[in-house]
Order: sequence, then structure tokens, then C-alpha cells
Amino acid sequence: MKLPNGQMLRHLSTAAHNHSSVGLCGPAVKLLIIKYGLENRQIKGTGPKNNILKNDILELVQKEKLQPVFHTVSPPAAVATKPAETPKKANNNRSLRHHEDIPLTNIRSVIAKRLTASKQQIPHEYQGIDVRIDNLLALRRQLKSTGIVLSLNDFIIKAAALALRSVPEINVRWTPEGIVRLAKVDVSVAVATPTGLITPIVNNADILGVAAISNKVKELSGLAKESKLKPHQFQGGSFTISNLGMFGSVSNFTAIINPPQCAILTIGGGRTEVVSIDGQLQTQQLMGVNLCFDGRAIDEFSAKKFLLHFSESLSDPDLLVAEPIAPELDFDFSRLL
Repeated sequence: MKLPNGQMLRHLSTAAHNHSSVGLCGPAVKLLIIKYGLENRQIKGTGPKNNILKNDILELVQKEKLQPVFHTVSPPAAVATKPAETPKKANNNRSLRHHEDIPLTNIRSVIAKRLTASKQQIPHEYQGIDVRIDNLLALRRQLKSTGIVLSLNDFIIKAAALALRSVPEINVRWTPEGIVRLAKVDVSVAVATPTGLITPIVNNADILGVAAISNKVKELSGLAKESKLKPHQFQGGSFTISNLGMFGSVSNFTAIINPPQCAILTIGGGRTEVVSIDGQLQTQQLMGVNLCFDGRAIDEFSAKKFLLHFSESLSDPDLLVAEPIAPELDFDFSRLL
């Protein structure tokens, strides 16, 4: 391979003659040495450090009448390269993919349609409140010590039912003809099942005792998780409660209204806060609660009244579990709330 003179000499000076016996010299002098084939000659330099100068080379060339030497450069050895691989076409075999297609069950499909319609057609409004539950937690511990085990959700259902009775503007349904105020307080309780969220109904929750509510919820939850609920046990209801308080990281959340109902109450996890009371630091247990309601049927003032009643019932829960003095006096003292 023949290169232009300049490129040839530069190539030879940096690559082919790295091990030349020529003494100390600059790049221009080295190019002259290569040009005249003097790489292996012992040349005496006349420079300050006995380095070879350009004049030393020119005098030698003139004295010996040297002619330029023609050089050839061998091409670099061929490097074996692999042929470019043709991209493989995507395999349409679903079994090789990293996702799984889960067909919709009938109940999941119905839930999806109803919730989508609810969010699109109902103007959702929201109000929230922090409920103090120190007394309620103390009452639960006291009852547990006597062998009576009640969940926090049982008290929540009872308090919500009493608030619905006290503020009937929340216990309503919306129809194109107008607002229907319901005579019964039937509370739907959201239960997670393998097929999706379902809301079995605790009928007449306002007149049931907390223990009766607890037994009813356990019965309905068991049937729901086994997919054995009958239609009348989960269709209808006047109000829904969704409780994620068992997940401590969920402090607050909102939900989609379950039509034809007009409101749903969401319960977040409890938290501890330090407050100053009469100059003394005290801790208090709070629970985040949100009321999601249909703005067409329920106004903000009614929503506020409901939340205040609910909060007061849980803050002072003794009447929620009051029993009659004698069995023949079948009276639920919580009706006084």
C-alpha cells in the first residue's frame, strides 16, 4: 500500500521505527533520516546535547550523494468480524411474555361498569375530619378483659348508623324525579374477596347493638369470601363504609360512591399526636375519616353535621354499648344519641 509522502513518513516515524538506533533528534530530523534510509546509521550529532541537527543530515546526504528511499507500508491484518445478526421477530407466544391476562369475572365486570358510571355521572364532593378515639380504644380493652371482643369497625358501623338516623339528609337516594329519604338505616360494609370488593348489608344497623352488629358482619364477611351471598344481602343499602384502618400506612383516602346510594364513609388508620392541654403535653389517638357524597342530593352543611355526630359518638362511646337494665326492657340506649 502506497501512501502520500507526508503520510508515509509520519507513519514510519511513529510506528515502524520506534526501535531505531538513531540518537537524540527532533521530529523534522527523524523524517529526514527515514527519507534517506539512515535509520540504522550511527550519526554524530553537533547539537548542544550531542543531538542530531538537520544540517548534520543534509551534510551527510550531500557528502554521500544519497537519494530518497521509497517505502511501502503493509496493510493491517484483516480482523475477522461476525456478520450482523438479523433481529429476531417478536415471538407471539403469550407463554413467553412476562404478563398474565386475567379474564374478567361477571362480578368484576359489573363492579367496573357501576364504578365507572358513578364517577362519570355523580358529582363527588368530600369532607374530612379527625376523630379522637382514645376513649373508644380504652373501652375495647375494658370489654376484652371481660371476654367481649369487638372490633373497631363494629363501633364505626354503629356510630355511622346513629349519625344517619340523626341526620336523615344523608340517608337518601337520588332519582331523576327527586331525592328519596329512606326509612331504614341499612349500612353496607366493604369486604375484600378474591373476586373483588363486595358490600354486604347490615340491615337496621341503627337499632342493633354493637355485639349484634359484630356477629352480623362476621357472618356476612364469611359468606362474601366464599361467594355465597344472596342478592338481597349485598344489593341495595342506604350507605357504605370502607375501612382501611388495618393498614397503618393508609391515613386517609377517598372512595367512589356506590349508586343508588348517595354517600360512602372512608376510614383511615389511627395515629398518635402530641398536643398541649392546659400547658401540659399529652398524647391523643386520632383516626382520619372522609365522607364522599353526591353533591346533587346532599349539601355541605348536612355532611358536616353527619361527621360531627359520628365523631362525638366515637369520642364518648359508652352509650354505644349500653345494655338494658333488665332483659324485658329491650331498649337500645344508643338511640338517645
